[in-house]
Amino acid sequence: MFTLFGDPNEVRKAEKELDNLTMKESGHVLLYIADFRSLMSRIGYWGERAYIHFYGRGLASRLLNQLASHPGSFDTFQDLMDVTLESDTTYHERQKQNGGNQEKKPPATG
Repeated sequence: MFTLFGDPNEVRKAEKELDNLTMKESGHVLLYIADFRSLMSRIGYWGERAYIHFYGRGLASRLLNQLASHPGSFDTFQDLMDVTLESDTTYHERQKQNGGNQEKKPPATG
């Protein structure tokens, strides 16, 4: 039976993995997107709203904060991924510029 139809629990297993998928706070959203899409392919089509919901649940809080200030809502899952990818790229570029520190403090005077 596995040979013809695959593991009957595969979808359930993938759903559980998707439900528990989270992005590391300092991680790259591109890795999260790759993992998310891999699980999507194992589950099948759930619909845009479901993808948006589950994708948002696992995002790093720094990206959720960015999304909170984004005007309007996202019509498509792709729109949401594009915005988070842009925000994440900006975050990591700033991290590089600051030598890995979140904020650069001005030198002490006096």
